[in-house]
Amino acid sequence: MLRLVALLRPWFLRLLLGGTVGGFLVSSSSAAAPSPGPLTLTAGGLDIGTDAAAFEAKVRELKRMGFTSVQTYVYWNKVEPSPGEIDWSVYDREVDIYARAGLKWVPFIIMGPWYVTPQWVREKPGMVMYRCLEHGRDMAIPSLWSPGIREHVRHSLRQLAAHYGPKGVLESVNIGITGDYGEAIYPVIGNWPGEYHSHAGYWCGDELAEADFRAWIQALYPEGLDALNRAWKSRYASWTEVRPFLPSKAPSERARQEFQAWYRDAMTEFSDFCLAETRAAFPGVDAYLCTGGDMAPEHGSDFSAQAKVAAKHGAGIRITNEGSSFGYNVRLTRLVATAGRHCGAFYGNEPASFVSAEGIVGRMFNAVTSGANQLFAWSGELMIDAKTGSWAPMGQQTARLSPLFRQQQRPRMDAVVYQPNLSAAQVLSAEVAQSGMARVGEFLAEFRRFVDYDLADDRLIQDGVLEGKSILFLANAHVVDARTTRVIADWVRSGGLLFVLGHRPIDWDGSTAPFDELTGFTPQTDHISGIGIDGMRVARPDLLPAVAAIPNLVPFSAFRPLAPDVELLMGMKYVADLAVAWRRPLGKGMVYSYFGTMDLRQNGASWAQSHRLPLRFIQDILQSAIVEKRLAVVPATLNLDLPEVFKVETESGLWILNMGSQPQDVPAGGGRTLRVPAVDIALHPRS
Repeated sequence: MLRLVALLRPWFLRLLLGGTVGGFLVSSSSAAAPSPGPLTLTAGGLDIGTDAAAFEAKVRELKRMGFTSVQTYVYWNKVEPSPGEIDWSVYDREVDIYARAGLKWVPFIIMGPWYVTPQWVREKPGMVMYRCLEHGRDMAIPSLWSPGIREHVRHSLRQLAAHYGPKGVLESVNIGITGDYGEAIYPVIGNWPGEYHSHAGYWCGDELAEADFRAWIQALYPEGLDALNRAWKSRYASWTEVRPFLPSKAPSERARQEFQAWYRDAMTEFSDFCLAETRAAFPGVDAYLCTGGDMAPEHGSDFSAQAKVAAKHGAGIRITNEGSSFGYNVRLTRLVATAGRHCGAFYGNEPASFVSAEGIVGRMFNAVTSGANQLFAWSGELMIDAKTGSWAPMGQQTARLSPLFRQQQRPRMDAVVYQPNLSAAQVLSAEVAQSGMARVGEFLAEFRRFVDYDLADDRLIQDGVLEGKSILFLANAHVVDARTTRVIADWVRSGGLLFVLGHRPIDWDGSTAPFDELTGFTPQTDHISGIGIDGMRVARPDLLPAVAAIPNLVPFSAFRPLAPDVELLMGMKYVADLAVAWRRPLGKGMVYSYFGTMDLRQNGASWAQSHRLPLRFIQDILQSAIVEKRLAVVPATLNLDLPEVFKVETESGLWILNMGSQPQDVPAGGGRTLRVPAVDIALHPRS
């Protein structure tokens, strides 16, 4: 059975590892997403308790605020405490109250995590638990490689559909397939620590996972073991030695990347199975795959691949990682949104932490202007004051802004930011891989203040997401698939503007050569480090006025020599050809490279004052590109001067978010200015 599953997965190899993306996974052949319509606003975190009347009063207030539905966690260990003993009474009681208030129901059907899965399911013959690759210990969450968990998924979905489908009470269904809280990721921190072995790591140490990995790699290298050893720089004597390994034990960068691709592919294939079963059980109901995190390697999530399989089933993705910071929310949700629009899957956003009353304004703005179909918000005392029953500040903001959800928006974006795939060096140098992603995320969140952007990984870039875009940013990218680099090079030659900031990327084989051809590095280029007391020289102050205005800039690294067609923008005063930043023409386009400090901190935690130099560099270059007419159209969302102001262009007009504490007069194009109150949203309609 397992061997058959593994051998039927070569289409995932094409999806994940290059070549032509085959079959249904190409965006043009994906199931069409629903036509634009009203967004859904879903509340969660309600507890009926013992006072049904008070609960119903709270539900009616949520309806008045503009909510369209309520989500409930479905605990299967309560529904079916023993095999065949099914009791829906608790949920029937709640659903009847929602219906009387004019709200629909969203069941969150969680089928794998420890705290909802019946013990009798875990004890079924043949059920296999996730096994830690580091310690060889099992946990209490069934492994996605176990046929038993698939039987449980099918059974749970069909039972719920049979009971509630005919009642007409469902707005959508949200499926939680594994992970700690139902996300389509591997376990990370666990639930109620101490109940079972759990930690951030790799959960593929069981025999089923090992066999699947071996079959997947054999399909990837049909030429045989010698071909694998050459590619991985390994010394396997037989296929039986090929088994999952910790990143620190990978024989090469390519080996680690391909192990990671398999680990993510297994989660994507399980997501595909669960969505297929959901669609079969609920043929006329919107279905969302719950996913989360930031694609840290140990999570095993692959948002663009999950969007493709969701589109295949006419389904969507719920990304569960927002907070109160608008910039970070964009960074954490935008890859799902970009992939959803590109592939034809719908999507919704959910917070993973406390959200302030001000934060809900940014969350609602992010959902509406990114083209989302759904926003989930925790309620309880966050929306309604438990003592008075009146609307809490978050409830007031939600009610005030809920009319924004009357019509889904189609955003227009001119810029793309590359979603880095961490290298082995990044993973091993971080305490955990998540901290590496957090450092990348800091820059992406800050960058959002300048311009709205799509976020794209290797797959989306190889699949054509750059078509029609003018600007691409690669920041802190340590490793880039050579096939992605070739696509980027062709895009630049056709007129694109590429920014490379902070690192000289290698490909999966550890070579810098593919990307060097873009940026102007040569085989003779040396990376030179030191402290230059004479400071930095701005060679083109006309192009970099904000950078040139900073006194006493001290760079710590530079490069020499570069290709002859490179134009120096920033260098060192004491050696003329030491380059810190430069530009290089390529066809009709231009590549801007910046290798100054990437530290954005401006406090005592910084070793040296950064002056937010990379952001100043971007700001200056974008302005100069407009003056030099390298940008055919100035992005409507460009905002180089106003902090805490964010712009989004949609088909209906220019949306503006002011997260500052004071009103702002914001340029809206054509010489017009729009006054936006503090912590508020304004729309300048398209004429």
